[in-house]
Amino acid sequence: MGGVSEFLDIPTLLYTVAAASLCICVSLIVTWSSVRHETYILWWAAAYGLAILTMVLVALRGLVPHFLSVTVADAVLLASFGSLWLGYHQFARLDGDRGWWRAGFGALIWVAMAAATPLLDNMNARAAVLSGIELVYLLFIVVDLVRHYPKEHLPSVALTAVVVGIHAAMQIYWVVVMIVAPLEPTAIVLPNSLAMGLRFTESSLFVVFLGLLQLVLIGQRSERRYRIAAETDSLTGLANRGHYFDRTEDALVGGKDRGALILFDIDHFKSINDTHGHPVGDRVLIEFAAIIRATTPAGGIAARIGGEEFALFLPDATTDEAVEIADRVRRATANLRVAAATGTVGLTVSCGVAGVRETGSDHQALHASADRALYDAKGEGRDRVSIHRSH
Repeated sequence: MGGVSEFLDIPTLLYTVAAASLCICVSLIVTWSSVRHETYILWWAAAYGLAILTMVLVALRGLVPHFLSVTVADAVLLASFGSLWLGYHQFARLDGDRGWWRAGFGALIWVAMAAATPLLDNMNARAAVLSGIELVYLLFIVVDLVRHYPKEHLPSVALTAVVVGIHAAMQIYWVVVMIVAPLEPTAIVLPNSLAMGLRFTESSLFVVFLGLLQLVLIGQRSERRYRIAAETDSLTGLANRGHYFDRTEDALVGGKDRGALILFDIDHFKSINDTHGHPVGDRVLIEFAAIIRATTPAGGIAARIGGEEFALFLPDATTDEAVEIADRVRRATANLRVAAATGTVGLTVSCGVAGVRETGSDHQALHASADRALYDAKGEGRDRVSIHRSH
C-alpha cells in the first residue's frame, strides 16, 4: 500500500497537473489573441489560470497559512468553475445579463459560509459543499451544451457533454464517500491515501482532457465556419453556385428517374436596381431567398447561382410536384413588397421546371432543359411557370 501512496503523492500530482494546465492556458490565450471576438476562449483560459492557482495553494497545505490553502484556494477553485461555465455559456451563444452573477455566485457562497459559520472547519463538510457547488456548475455546462448541439453538430460538443457529465456524477459519488467513510474532520493536510489519490487522479484527468477538448472545439468550430463560408452565398445565405452544382451532381449519381430542377429569375431586376438603388436590390434578393428557403422541402437544395438567378433541386420530387412548388414561390413573390425610399417595390419571378424522368440524370442536360423552360417563361410574358416536356 505504501508503494501506491508514493505513486499517488498528492502534492506531486497537483504540481504535475498544474504544469499541464499552464500549457493549456497558454494555448488558449494564444488562440484567443488571433480571434479576440471569441470571448469564451478567454473565459476558458481564465478558468485554467484560476485552477492552476488553486492546485498550487492546495499542494502547499501545511506550508502556508490555513486561510490561504483552504478558504482562499477553494474560493478560487469555485471561481474557476464559474469562469469555465461562463465560457461554455458564451460558446453556446447563450449570453445573458445574469451570466456574470452566476459565474461568481459559487465563490461568493463559499466566502459567506466561511465567514459566517464554523461548518467549513470540518474537512468532510468542506468537501461536500465544494463538490455540491461544482456539481451545479457542471450541470449548467451539460445543459448548455445539450441545448446548443442541435444548432452546431460538432462531435466535440457531444463528447464534452459526456465528459462533463461523468465528472458531475463523480462529484455525487465523492459526497457519498464523505458520508460513508469520512476523513478526520480537523485535518488540514490532505491524507495521502489511495481513495484521495484516486479522487485527485480523476479530477486531474478531467482537467487535462477537458482542456484538450476545448482546443478541439475551437478548431472544429473554425473549420465549420470556413466550410460554410466557402459553400454559402454571403448575401442570401443559400448555397452558392459551386456548392449547388457539387451537391446536385452527387444527388443524381445512380441514374434514378425521380428528381426535378426549378430555375428562378427575378423579372426586371436590373430596373429595380437602376430605379431604387443597389441596397434595395439586395433586400429584394434577400427577401426572395427567404421565400425559397421557406418553400424548400426537406432534402431540397436551394442556391443563388447568378445575380438574380436562383435554383432549387428537388431530389425526390416529380415534375408535377416541382411545378406546384414553383408556382407557390411565384405567388408568394407576387405578394411580396419591399420597402424603398420611394415607397414599396413589387416584383415577380419567372420559373423554369425540368424533371429527371424527361431529361435523364445528367445534370448538364437537366440544367439546360430547365434553362430553356425559364427562357420560355420570360418570352411568354414573365410571372409564370414554364415546364420542359420531352417530345
